[in-house]
Amino acid sequence: MKPRFEMPDNLYFGGGGDTLVTPLALAILICGVLLILFLPRRYVIVPLLVAGLWLPVSVNILVAGFHFYALRVLLSAGCARVLIRGEVRRLYMNTFDKVFLSWTLCSAFMYCILWGWAAVSNRLGFLYTTLGSYFLMRVLIRDKVDIRRVLATLAIALALLAPFLLQEHLTGYNSLSILGANAVSVPRNGGIRAQGPFLHPVICGTLGAMLLPAFMALWWQGKWNRLAAVVGVFASFTMMIFSSSSTPLMTFAAGLAGFLLWPARHSLRWLRWGLVAALITIQLLMKAPVWYLLAHIGAATGGSGYHRATLIDTFVRHFSQWWLFGTQNNADWGYYMWDVDNAFVASGLQGGVLTFALFIAVFVFGFKMIGTARKRTETSTKDARLIWGIGCSLFANTVAFFGIFYFDQSILAWYGLLAMISAAGATIGVRSQKEISVVPISSASRVLRPLESKIPTGALFLR
Repeated sequence: MKPRFEMPDNLYFGGGGDTLVTPLALAILICGVLLILFLPRRYVIVPLLVAGLWLPVSVNILVAGFHFYALRVLLSAGCARVLIRGEVRRLYMNTFDKVFLSWTLCSAFMYCILWGWAAVSNRLGFLYTTLGSYFLMRVLIRDKVDIRRVLATLAIALALLAPFLLQEHLTGYNSLSILGANAVSVPRNGGIRAQGPFLHPVICGTLGAMLLPAFMALWWQGKWNRLAAVVGVFASFTMMIFSSSSTPLMTFAAGLAGFLLWPARHSLRWLRWGLVAALITIQLLMKAPVWYLLAHIGAATGGSGYHRATLIDTFVRHFSQWWLFGTQNNADWGYYMWDVDNAFVASGLQGGVLTFALFIAVFVFGFKMIGTARKRTETSTKDARLIWGIGCSLFANTVAFFGIFYFDQSILAWYGLLAMISAAGATIGVRSQKEISVVPISSASRVLRPLESKIPTGALFLR
């Protein structure tokens, strides 16, 4: 198979280029590395998230042909720290971790088979970033206290972007170009789509909108977390508005709708089957496949919904071309079919049906862990709300992936969400061994009292 457009390998796989870093970005990067190395474990996540999300992917250090952009440098510091201090020994992989690992390895392997040796260095970078981000945060995020700290950090880090996004939206100039971001903003329909430090406005808005339910859940996590909740909701709203894109709007609405379904949390099975029945009914009434509902949503919001619906349609109709290892020829399928702005479609095109199935399995097992953890926390509204908010963020991101996938430093927040789901499912609501093994005195006395009459009185004083 040959790609439609014959271009140098570096344009496909990221080779070439040179070191690029601004003085301010370098200063933030050095501070971030030092803080990651020397802060107590529970606070390491703060510089990792703040520096990792604020420093653009264009901040790049080239070493022996491998691109170490800012996030990879921070990950290197984090991995070195947890290995040297032995903190990684406390990580126990659960089923969700194994599914995520399987998807990552399968995706890299299939991609290399599809594109050949030219793609090996690219996939090594993919493995380093993906596994490094996820498992580093799995080590750093161990319980609900860590989850609250992560969400509060994300709320503050994203809220601080608000004045820069407003200025960019009004003037068309991105002040964060001082860090290496694009200086010229993206116009659309006479307006400016702000992108901040990210590579695209849709990513900027989707990232904020995706985290909305998790931020809202902080309201029930204590006095100080209420302030973080307000800040986080403000950040989500401003990022969604100033990006001026339909996918963030759709993600925002999905997350909010999911969070408002809290009173119906015990009837989710009926809601799921009702949704399936509704989609089947709509399919029977529509002339086009049901995924062309995206075209109608796009027409209402001013987005590119028709393109996204057509992309899914061509993906389904060309199953025989991509099912084994993926395909290089999707650009031949129709107008603009090279623009794959759907994470589910991209997983199939880059790795075949096995990678596609494992990618879906990440979401399936993620929702399963959320459901199990929520049932364990029925007696604690505080914990149940936290679980529910994280689950709604996963749902919002599921909706978002029909119109975007993360291809810059925003993946740090996405993998962070998955790490929080894994940690929450493994720890929240689970009784520790100490709690299980220790019997309350009152309970012990009730058990022993019937035996007192059977023990000789003198024996009670014997040693």
